[in-house]
Amino acid sequence: MTERCARECRFVRPRSLIVTALLAAAVAYVLPGPAVAADRAPVFFGLQTHTAPTARDVAMMRRGGAGTMRTVFGGGIQAFPEYARWVSYDALMAAAARERIEVLPVLMGIPGDPRRINRPRTRAQRMVWASFVRGVAARYGPGGTFWKAHPDLEAMPIRAYQVWNEPNLSAYWRPSTDAAGYLRLVRLTRAQLRAVDPQAQIVLAGLPDSSRGTRLLDYVRAIYAQPGARTLFDVVALNPYAADAPGVLQQLNRVRTLMDRRGDTKTPIWVTEIGWATGGPRHPFRTSKSGQAARIARTFRTLIAARKRLRLERLIVFGLQDRPYAPNERPWWGPRVGLFDLAGRSKPAWKTFAGFTGGRPGGRLGRVVARGRRSR
Repeated sequence: MTERCARECRFVRPRSLIVTALLAAAVAYVLPGPAVAADRAPVFFGLQTHTAPTARDVAMMRRGGAGTMRTVFGGGIQAFPEYARWVSYDALMAAAARERIEVLPVLMGIPGDPRRINRPRTRAQRMVWASFVRGVAARYGPGGTFWKAHPDLEAMPIRAYQVWNEPNLSAYWRPSTDAAGYLRLVRLTRAQLRAVDPQAQIVLAGLPDSSRGTRLLDYVRAIYAQPGARTLFDVVALNPYAADAPGVLQQLNRVRTLMDRRGDTKTPIWVTEIGWATGGPRHPFRTSKSGQAARIARTFRTLIAARKRLRLERLIVFGLQDRPYAPNERPWWGPRVGLFDLAGRSKPAWKTFAGFTGGRPGGRLGRVVARGRRSR
């Protein structure tokens, strides 16, 4: 998404609720019974939530045919005693395993840093970061300690890791955007993940095209200009928000062309965020509920038709459900991009999404009340 103040609301204020929400829900849904033997949904289509996904969210994603769930890992994970350090993520991974959904973690935020989105800058911060990402892979990757501790679950290990989110925006990469600095973080993260899982897939942060930072093509050019850049990642990820399907396709076309001209013809592209709002002030990314469904349908058809040429491997919609505005948050379009409204009712776009995935439209989520909490 492309508004600086709103980005910090989406990934700072909501993310500050992640650990709290999951800790509260963990007892309710971690290991609730024997593993479900459901078939795994295709990973091409995915969904993301504004805050920590609940078991109900994960089940609805599976009902809708999503095979990938993108969610943030990081922030306050190390602010708890060792015995509670992983409990919220254990709950999330258990719910995803039972629904046979693959988790794509966005590794973001220095663990224990209350500012959440600060990048590791000092040697001490880099050491904390390295320990954190190694820990995620050792616990939830193939053969991880979480899976060994819970043999009743049919393992769904994490195999791909997205390093940060939208670092071409200064709101996420302070004090100013820096492709070389971002690649240093990718290099460090890759080394830690591959030390645990040599097959770990390294996904670049989702990049939008916004005037509130370095423009998309300029940033991608800067990445490829760094020595050895092509050896550091396996996937280029985009968050190609645009007013319509042609605008989305244009961003992907331009990045694919740039990659090919740099000799990187085999590296795939993932869309890790895309969506349109049904509320908020007037904006090119805001439309009606029927318009949201129509834009998703046109964009899906357009990208699926170009999938082979683009080497497009995943298409993730943001997000599952609307969220309330945070206190003192200026109204904007981002909190209203959900396929379900605040009352938990599906919008027409939910049926559209399920029509592409082969999922089962219908169902209802819980009502979202103040500060992103859900009613029982």
